[in-house]
Amino acid sequence: MLSAVSDMPSGAPIPPSNELRRARVLLVDDVPANLLALEGILEPLGQQLVSVRSGDEALKALLLDEYACVLMDVQMPGLDGLETAKLVRARERTKHLPILFITALSRETAFITRGYEYGAVDYLLKPVDPDILRAKVSVFVELYLRGEQLRQQALELAERRRVEQELQRTAELEQQIVGIVGHDIRSPLAAILTTASMQLARESLPEGQRKAFERVARGGERIQRIVEQLLDFTRARLGGGIPVEPRPGDLNELCCKVADELRAAQPHRTVQCDFTCDTLPGAWDLDRLAQVLANLLDNALKYSPHDSPVRIRTFEQGGDTVHVEVHNGGAPIPTHLRSTLFQPFRRGVDTEGRESLGLGLYIAHSIVEAHGGTLRVESTLESGTTFFVCLPRHSQRDGRHLSACAGAAQPESLTA
Repeated sequence: MLSAVSDMPSGAPIPPSNELRRARVLLVDDVPANLLALEGILEPLGQQLVSVRSGDEALKALLLDEYACVLMDVQMPGLDGLETAKLVRARERTKHLPILFITALSRETAFITRGYEYGAVDYLLKPVDPDILRAKVSVFVELYLRGEQLRQQALELAERRRVEQELQRTAELEQQIVGIVGHDIRSPLAAILTTASMQLARESLPEGQRKAFERVARGGERIQRIVEQLLDFTRARLGGGIPVEPRPGDLNELCCKVADELRAAQPHRTVQCDFTCDTLPGAWDLDRLAQVLANLLDNALKYSPHDSPVRIRTFEQGGDTVHVEVHNGGAPIPTHLRSTLFQPFRRGVDTEGRESLGLGLYIAHSIVEAHGGTLRVESTLESGTTFFVCLPRHSQRDGRHLSACAGAAQPESLTA
């Protein structure tokens, strides 16, 4: 007979945790009155008490569940307490289970020694002092609960490490595949673009063929842009960041060049330049910064009303930092997209249905960081959307020049 006693003792304080941490204590005695007495003594501990009336039932109970300790009578019909303890110790699962013998036998040294040889951790004579019994059992319960907690923490830690390693392996494999595909595509793509360019250079090319080669060239150029983005993504994720090669240049001149290119591509749109000084010299990787400006301006044109201007502003702050702001009107960036805006493979709402890898802002952010700068965005219904770029005036190859922009005061926005 197995009986679980006192799942939640009356009047016992409720632990603060949502999950009640309780241990099982096995009581073994062939006399029901003795079991009731033990239950009454141990009930204030608030643990789960399981009572059985024979050694056989005790062995079955230990097969079903885990226990903090066992209180066992020595003199029982059939399997007595000593023989039961010997069998408990013989099992791998329970060989370290604490067993407390409770007996009315005399204090004969040979008998007590035999009990310890059979696996007892303590030996109590009847009548048992309730306070002493509760104190002894509470020690084993606390040790058991601490052990369970440590085991659970070890399992959780092992699972977290397994998941992290799996995610890392998956990410590395994906990035390696992207890099390999990017490199393998470039050679045949170059041949396609070269062939299309040579054919378009022929003056005698029939109009139908010219249009076909123009489509091939446009498609090839788009594939080339995608490949370059994938390679930049791979460099950023696997190579410790996008490499930059700073050299002297004028940031205002670069902004004008990128703005002119976009005006030529979209002559119906207005791109305004607002420079607080005629020149803005410094040392940056101008080709990489051109990618950043082109992406920000293209997004501004893409997500703003066709009859509204896009503005780019530059200014310096002190002698160490320069700032670029790109602003457009229209609807703000949706709130649910802002937290992941600079993460890879995240796309905004494309109102024109154009395809995108969702890598542009991630790469732009990586390029700015490689220069030791910062890139952030503010977007509201009243003010529109503004991307803020802060750059140290003289960027270094290792991109460790964050202090200049990290410590710079927030510049006055062009939308103010």
